[in-house]
Amino acid sequence: MSDERDGGGTVMSGAMAWIATGWLLGFGAVHAALYAAWWRRTRHERKFLRGIRAADVEPIQAAWWLGASWEGASAQQEKYAAEVAASLLILAGDAEIDSGGRITVPHRRFRGQKDPVLAALMRLVHLHKGATVDVLLTDPRFQRFRKVLQTRRAPLRSRFGSYRFPALTAAFVTAFGMSMHAMIMRCAVPGLPGRDPGWWTMAWMPLWAVLAAVAAIWPQEMARPWPRFTRRCRTAVTRALASQNSDTRFRMSIGASGPSGRRPRDGTAVARPRATARAIGRTPPSYDLDLDLATGSEAHHDGPDSGDFGGGD
Repeated sequence: MSDERDGGGTVMSGAMAWIATGWLLGFGAVHAALYAAWWRRTRHERKFLRGIRAADVEPIQAAWWLGASWEGASAQQEKYAAEVAASLLILAGDAEIDSGGRITVPHRRFRGQKDPVLAALMRLVHLHKGATVDVLLTDPRFQRFRKVLQTRRAPLRSRFGSYRFPALTAAFVTAFGMSMHAMIMRCAVPGLPGRDPGWWTMAWMPLWAVLAAVAAIWPQEMARPWPRFTRRCRTAVTRALASQNSDTRFRMSIGASGPSGRRPRDGTAVARPRATARAIGRTPPSYDLDLDLATGSEAHHDGPDSGDFGGGD
């Protein structure tokens, strides 16, 4: 009778091993499929990043990608690109900005610019006797500038894409399905030999927690992809605007905020916005995952930017 019980226990252990192997292989296959989808959807983006890995990122293009001067802003924002373009023109001594955020190009300073974006900006601002950043982005007279500015937008997705939710769903299905399968086959819970298979009705929850932790490696859907490129962009903009003073930055922010943020006609000064602990606390978290998913020959071909983890919608 003792041998019979031992033999039965061996059979059930073998069945549990097969059940676990099958379900976990299915879980791994889901992740493999998600990675294949990510690889396919980001092939053009990775090609772009490989093409610029040996050169410094251009400041206007970097500003497009950063979206704002603070970390955690949404990517690919035209307003910040226009602000940086105007700032570069001012730093070059070819334009001025008044206390209301209006950018002007004095006639005595009008000269050619090699950069197409700065050339278009300088020509149109001089032609129309000045403009704020808000006007540059909304007035039909500056459509030409916006068209040229658009060419500096990096061909990258602004969000990672929906990969985490399918991975978490696969974790739930695997944990619950494997547990119910084992219970139907009357397999004991590992670590609790000889116990009632009904324990699987609770054992699936810690198993789900473990598998969900693996699935959470995928960044959130709205997370910014390509963290290494983001760091390069931050460095490029910081270096390009290193000599810009705080007063110019403040005036630029007034001009970019629209009519409501400018100096009233009665001459009353506009109060500078004050940073508060509550406002700082609301800064969105950054998901700086620098995962090197390429191995072997793939890592070799992808170069330094292969460490970036981008996404697809």
